[in-house]
Amino acid sequence: MKVYADGQERPDFSNAADAACILAGVRAEFSGSGRVITEIRVDGVTMDEEAFLNVIGNPQVHFTSQSVRTLVRDSLGEALEYAPRLARGLEEIASFFEGNEIARGQARLADAAEGLDWLLTVFQNCSALLAIDREAEGTGLNEMKEALTASVNLLGVLHEEDKYLQMALCIRQRLTPEIDKLSLHIRRLHDLTNSTQ
Repeated sequence: MKVYADGQERPDFSNAADAACILAGVRAEFSGSGRVITEIRVDGVTMDEEAFLNVIGNPQVHFTSQSVRTLVRDSLGEALEYAPRLARGLEEIASFFEGNEIARGQARLADAAEGLDWLLTVFQNCSALLAIDREAEGTGLNEMKEALTASVNLLGVLHEEDKYLQMALCIRQRLTPEIDKLSLHIRRLHDLTNSTQ
């Protein structure tokens, strides 16, 4: 394979035994300089790391990287924009349940669950990349995580029991305020990435 890393031809990687060795070598080099792989293109086709591991033959492979700090800051910026939309969407779902539009509420609830999962994943991954976990113990982060988990679990129980008015109440009084708290923690992380450039 002919390998390029951030536009520079890398014959040292081209002689690797297979795609897994190339990927490991490029990843290690980027990591050593505080960067992560953000794109892999094989003969002009973008693919994820798992697909790349199956590449054989002699294609041109282009790896693109980005600094961890920039990636984290951009991801947290997206999360900050998304959190209020998620909260508004949950408020609409609560209104659907209160207005006896159960099918509409249920359909949107699945999307909201995916959105909340994405938001939490971004927050956890960015916290891990910034090595923030220990410092956060005094900021109410653990309590917020526990309350968020309890709210989601309660919502699941109420849904199984078809208690839609109680679901609306749970969304309004418990889940939405916890998302607002999560948004504050995301803001703190985002501000930290901007202040330590």
